[in-house]
Amino acid sequence: MPDSPPVVGNLNLDDPSEPFTRRSWRYRTRMAMRTARERLGDDPALLPIVLRATPLGVSRQLTDRTNLVIEGFPRSGNTFAYFAVRHAAAEEPRVLMVSSHVHTPSAVKAATARRIPTVVVIRNPLDAVTSLLIAAPHVPFDRAILEWSHHHREIWPYRDRFLTATFEHVTADMGSVTDRLGSVFGINLPRYQPTAANDDAVFAAIEHNHQVLHGGTENVVPRPSSARGAERRWLEQQLAEPHLAHLLQDADQIFAEYVGHSLTR
Repeated sequence: MPDSPPVVGNLNLDDPSEPFTRRSWRYRTRMAMRTARERLGDDPALLPIVLRATPLGVSRQLTDRTNLVIEGFPRSGNTFAYFAVRHAAAEEPRVLMVSSHVHTPSAVKAATARRIPTVVVIRNPLDAVTSLLIAAPHVPFDRAILEWSHHHREIWPYRDRFLTATFEHVTADMGSVTDRLGSVFGINLPRYQPTAANDDAVFAAIEHNHQVLHGGTENVVPRPSSARGAERRWLEQQLAEPHLAHLLQDADQIFAEYVGHSLTR
């Protein structure tokens, strides 16, 4: 039988725990950079510095031409929302300037201060954190949960200035999300039709973008992947450990508050 094709990325098919227990100077460097970015990421005044350190950051700057901002904690459905809106705009065709993927509270604060229509995509903390850890295995488990909670606490005071959409809502029916954006902000956005053909086109665009930016690393690509199943199952067991329970309970409460608020808009 032919050998299975290699999996590109930070996955270990023999030992799913290996990427998360590995110790290296690269992990330490990435964690130091992540810590610095998080410390800068709350204050909109420091947003230009964050953008300069963000891939394609210049293209994510807010300008007078920005029509829409799509933001959220990493691995929450931001990428699908972004490419779905772009696909719908291309179908019309129509020029739509969208800022997305800064992944900091400051990006949301800056967008709402400028009264730019903004949607914050939110995913339940266990799934978001598990996906984040697969993509960034250098992050300690408790730190990942704390990051999720911090991000959402920081933007909670601005909740009446943006629309909240859950991961499930975005991935199942992005068209209804754009309808709600139009209703809340009084704008006319192209409507994404959640058909199999459109979903395939969106995932193809996501795959191409990922190849360009990350070279096809399987642990990072923002779409479903059976290759990550073993890592996901192992992580879910680790995140169920008693010493993390109070952190996840706090995060779950925050998530419930966001979902409850989203139902009122």
